[in-house]
Parts: sequence; C-alpha cells; structure tokens
Amino acid sequence: MQLKLKNKVITTAILSLSTLLLSFCVSKMAAENYTITWVQQITVENGEKTTDNFYGIFPKNNDTVVIYKAAQDDAKRIEKQYRYTFKKPSENPNAIEFYYKEDTQPEETVKVRFEKNNVVVNDDTYKVNEAYYKFLMQKVLQENSILEIAALTKDGLGDYKPLFEPLNKNWGQAKAKSDKGFKILEVAVKNRNYQTDSQFFQRKVNFSYDKQGNFLKAEGENYKKIKAKANQKYFKYDISETNDRSSIESELYQNKKTLSDSVIVKWEQYSTAKEYSFVKYQSKLHKKTVSQKPKADSDFTKFF
Repeated sequence: MQLKLKNKVITTAILSLSTLLLSFCVSKMAAENYTITWVQQITVENGEKTTDNFYGIFPKNNDTVVIYKAAQDDAKRIEKQYRYTFKKPSENPNAIEFYYKEDTQPEETVKVRFEKNNVVVNDDTYKVNEAYYKFLMQKVLQENSILEIAALTKDGLGDYKPLFEPLNKNWGQAKAKSDKGFKILEVAVKNRNYQTDSQFFQRKVNFSYDKQGNFLKAEGENYKKIKAKANQKYFKYDISETNDRSSIESELYQNKKTLSDSVIVKWEQYSTAKEYSFVKYQSKLHKKTVSQKPKADSDFTKFF
C-alpha cells in the first residue's frame, strides 16, 4: 500500500514537472517569435551629418520581413516602410519569388532559382562554389531567407540594388560571405538601359581568391573591386565603377566582427562635371526578442 502511494506521488510529481517544463518551453518559444532590431546609419556630406534610424522586424519563419525608417526630425515617427514576403512556385521546387513593397509604390518581384551551382536572380546569374550553393539552397529554399540573397548580391551589380538596400544594413543575420569556404566565382548581369525601353547593359565579373580562400579581387568591364588592406579590425576594399554617365570611386571598410560596412564615396557626373563625396557608416546593432509583432505606428524606441 505504501509502495503504491509512493509510486503515485512520484508519478504525480513527474507529470507536474513535465507540465511545468513544457509550459516554460512553449512560453519561451512564444516570447521569441519576432526579433526587433535597431541600427543607425550616419552620413556625412559637405561637412553636414545626418542620422537615419532603421528598425527591422524579423519573424522566426521569415514569412514577412519588414524594415521601417524613422523621420530624421523624430526617431519615434515612422516615415517609410519596406516589406518583403515570398511565394514558392509549385511547378519548380528549386525556385522562390520574393515580393518587395515600399509604402504606396507598386509591388516588385525578385525571382530566384537554383541551377547546377548557379543562383539565378531575375536575369542575372551568380556562379558559386558547391559549399556556398548548398548553404544558399538550405537558407533560401528551406528557410525563406531573403537576407542571404541580399548578402549574395551586395556588391550591387544588378538592377535590384535599391530594392535590397534596406536589407543591407548591419542586421546581424546574414554572415555567409565571411566564411572562406563560400565563394562567388562569376557574376553575369543584364541591366536595363533606362534611357531606352529595349536596350540592356551586359557585364560579366570574375572573382579571384588566394590558396587559403581569401578574396583577392573581382574584375569585369567598367568594374573592379580589390582587397587593399586587412588588419585585426577590418578589411578594406577599393572599388571603381564607370558607365556612360558617371564614375564612382569607393573605399569600403568591413568590420570583421560585425560585418557592418563603412564607405567613402567619390562620384563624378559627366554631364555636369560635378563631383560629389560622402562618408557613410553604421552604429552598433541593438536586438530584442518579443512575442507579438509591433504595429506599424508603434514607438520602436520603447524596445531599446
């Protein structure tokens, strides 16, 4: 009798403990449904400094990523919203479509498909090594990560550069390109000539690495990016790009720890013979996990 009573007490205790642990785990999972992030982008031009506050909402399942930009005169007032969703075409399991919506502007689509170590983004082809290809297939096709596509195309060779610009901040999620095992080998892009309706600029850029897998340079028609310097804190890249209307010279500094970028840009416009220059860098990233998605009119500063 005593043995049965003892066993019953033990069983009840185990069930109670299991229930408590389960409720804790469920509560913890619910409390981490969304990652809220905040980063500042600072621009210095002609001696004047401006600070832009960006807030990102990243759900666990990546179903809808939203970036908010606050007004410069009030960090609590949201000025712009950038929304990214996706759809997987039923006819091709190796493809995904991302949809981009900026405020009241028409929705834009970026189509991505995977073909034999090639990642095709709209009309552009990114040839990558096998390790990077498998990584991207997992992250993009299985985990719906548009951040990894933004990281892949971060050099800005394609027409979709403005579309990915809000994602190319120091959000801290995409770090694949810091891995020496992941390499872009070649990029072939087809960019629209916006002065006509039917013409396109086509360009091929080849990437080179040393024996240890470190990036050395990327070079193509009217484009060159070389690793100029490296120390314990950052990599420095020199980038030059020209077209029939302008030339751009950039010094890009990438923080080794955070992968955030700082850039010094000199831009010359041929038609006006004017030269522009600016410096742009980012603040430390701030992150918070929450259970419910904040509303668009939310005061994001209360989270930080």
